[in-house]
Amino acid sequence: MMKRVYLAICFLVILIFVPRAYAASEFATSYDVLYDVDESGVTTVTEKITLRNLTSEYYANQFKLTIGATEIFDVKASDPGGVLDISQEQKDTSTTLDIKFNQQVAGLGKTLVWTITFKSKDFAEKVGKIWEVRVPRVSSSSNLEAYNLTLAVPRSFGPPSLISPIPKSQTTDSNKIFLSFDKERLQESGISANFGSIQLFDFDLAYHLENKRLVPVLTQVALPPDTSFQDVIYQRLEPKPVNVTVDSDGNYLAWYRLNRGQKLDVKLIGSAKLYTNSKVKNPFLNEVLRKKYTESGKYWEKDNPQIMAKLDEILGDNPPVDMEAKARSIFRFVVDFLKYDSERLKEDSIERMGAVTALNNPDSAVCMEFTDLFIALARAAGIPSRELDGYAYTANTALRPLSLTKDILHAWPEYWDERRGWVMVDPTWENTTGGVDYFNKLDLNHFVFVIKGSSSEQPIPAGSYKGADQDTNDVKISLSEIDFLGKPQIDVVIESPDPILAGFPDSLTVKVTNTGNAFYPSVPLAITANKTLVLAAGEQKLGPIPPYGSAEFNYNVRTKSLLDSYDDQVTVLIGGQKFIKEVAVRPFVLFQTVPLIIGVIAGVMALVYLVVLGGHFYRKRFKAHLPNKKKIKHKKA
Repeated sequence: MMKRVYLAICFLVILIFVPRAYAASEFATSYDVLYDVDESGVTTVTEKITLRNLTSEYYANQFKLTIGATEIFDVKASDPGGVLDISQEQKDTSTTLDIKFNQQVAGLGKTLVWTITFKSKDFAEKVGKIWEVRVPRVSSSSNLEAYNLTLAVPRSFGPPSLISPIPKSQTTDSNKIFLSFDKERLQESGISANFGSIQLFDFDLAYHLENKRLVPVLTQVALPPDTSFQDVIYQRLEPKPVNVTVDSDGNYLAWYRLNRGQKLDVKLIGSAKLYTNSKVKNPFLNEVLRKKYTESGKYWEKDNPQIMAKLDEILGDNPPVDMEAKARSIFRFVVDFLKYDSERLKEDSIERMGAVTALNNPDSAVCMEFTDLFIALARAAGIPSRELDGYAYTANTALRPLSLTKDILHAWPEYWDERRGWVMVDPTWENTTGGVDYFNKLDLNHFVFVIKGSSSEQPIPAGSYKGADQDTNDVKISLSEIDFLGKPQIDVVIESPDPILAGFPDSLTVKVTNTGNAFYPSVPLAITANKTLVLAAGEQKLGPIPPYGSAEFNYNVRTKSLLDSYDDQVTVLIGGQKFIKEVAVRPFVLFQTVPLIIGVIAGVMALVYLVVLGGHFYRKRFKAHLPNKKKIKHKKA
């Protein structure tokens, strides 16, 4: 007797792409899929599914699909017998569809070709200056015989600047761009396609400082930095800091001096430009940082036995040598192992677990746990890695959640690749979107506020400097259509004695200040003089200087003899710019030094006279106080 099979297939458009068939060994499936995006971003998904019976004992007359989109509409299905009956149930961010066939798929080798279509706004989105299109990966299935997907987007979106993975083919007609993919390309990752090469943000950030100590302190706030994938400009920073410096991780730190009990509100207004491709052409990581970024630390317990054991399990008996291949395996484990827990966002304060605790509690993770576990495992594998905290644009927090600092900010990791340099990845969003590719190429929505590599806790990002009495609107980010050109501008002051004394050691100070709105890159700095000898004046690096930042360089100067007397020029060359200061060299024994010598001699003579005179009066007074002695006359015998 043939048995009826209720074929329950989880077809997760966001969470899992291809059906997972219960009684999978009894049926094989093939798919021809079209994602057709219109000018408004609404995507029509058409699935042509061939269901083939592999046994003579079972038959199927029903299908069940769970579609992990926040909204689907215009759902239709049909088979050769006509329109299919569909029942639909919406729950949270997923929709469950029950489809009843008009005929049974009964008998060995029997097939049923049927079609389902629906529409959604979750796959394509206009974000600032770019269009983003995302398609989840194919879930592996032993009986998935074929899977072919075509993505069609309007030519008005512009040429694609990012397509991952590489499509099997790409064609165009007068209205559409067609990208085709097969099963092999989609089983490892979903499709990420960006149309547009840059993204622009305007930001308005507030930092609240307070000195609770009994003495004045020098403290700092972390400003959004330039990275391999972003440029920033600062239009206004109030109040003006003492200085802005760059730490070893590349953070821009604005320093402020606070008196005892003083409170200070810092305001930063600027813009950021994010790039699809890295700006760094020849990436290099020195040995000091390479060692630092593979060390164990709080929350990144890379030497913990559990972390080491899990890494061995992930990489297997023949671990790959290539860093990217290792990072990919670790990334895939983290994405598949951890489960995002949105309930933790309801807590007043989200406690950070760290890598080991996350490994032991995989069902209660937010972005911090995804990031910490990836970093710990990567460092254990010898891959330099670090944490990025900042703003990540999302129009749908259910699919792309933010979970750092009470749902204001986001955290994601990056790892070092010898060929590409620093590579940003986002295991949290690949998990919550069910396989959208956030490993091969990150989108243009991740705006970095701080880089944590030397420390897992410092510096803290904007949005985390508020006290209990502060409002939560300290991070204001908006998409922008206005491109900008950063204009770094340096002001150079050369300080020297007036005059320089011939024959005696002296010094010069060169102070370089960035008065522009953008980062001033590391460029050669050289100092020369026509006649005066400037010691250690060989070419050196100025070093990067952020806006409002400054740097000082001190040089020792000498002359040939005590009798030199001349006017000279000191020249400072910085990045092709020349700065000149006129200096005077005068002998010690002439001109301005003569009055000094006469004054010194007169002073010494006066001092000697006073000492002698004082001694005379002291002796006289001393004798006056001696006791009287009677004079004794001796008579001659």
